[in-house]
Amino acid sequence: MNWRTAWRRLQRWTAAGIWGGIVAELRAMAPNAGWDAHLLDSSVIRAHAHAAGARHTSGEQALGRSRGGFSTKLHLRADAEGRPVALHLTGGERHDLLGVGPLFEQGALRSGKRGRPRWKPDAVIADKAYSAAWLLDVLRRKRIVPIIPSRADQPRNPDFDRAAYRRRNLVERLVGKLKQFRRVATRYDKLDAHYLAFVQIASLMVWLRSFGDKT
Repeated sequence: MNWRTAWRRLQRWTAAGIWGGIVAELRAMAPNAGWDAHLLDSSVIRAHAHAAGARHTSGEQALGRSRGGFSTKLHLRADAEGRPVALHLTGGERHDLLGVGPLFEQGALRSGKRGRPRWKPDAVIADKAYSAAWLLDVLRRKRIVPIIPSRADQPRNPDFDRAAYRRRNLVERLVGKLKQFRRVATRYDKLDAHYLAFVQIASLMVWLRSFGDKT
């Protein structure tokens, strides 16, 4: 197979949502769905100069200028085992909170043949960047425990559990695992959909390896 054929196939499968679908199937196969806590984080991804100048498209393609230079921000939601549940891209300069809504619009999972898909974890663990009064209020109204430390200028979060918060290292380690893939660590793609496809491919590899860890 030559590179043009492979690239066209990548484009078709990306447009059809194949990669995200595979991740969803792997989640459904997991013996432990990891709903007791979900973890939020983000990481700024350096964009190569080749990522600029997308043609025949509108919008910024999730590219921007941050303190790290020309970049994309990868927002992640992981389950209690540190496995990827949802992904979202913005420009590198955008705030972490902007990824929360899109992350929770994804990741619903049906546990059986009947009933509604579940989307709500028992708790959300995240760092101080996510300590916004509106987010804490929304989580509590949804009966999700917000394990998020307060900033110095805020009243203490009564739901903060220091021992449970230590689990946040799982999503940090997930970021490290994803960045082991060259096409994730640096963005070369002009279109955000193509870069996201490579992150999804890396995510399904993380899921496949997690099955191997249990055997």
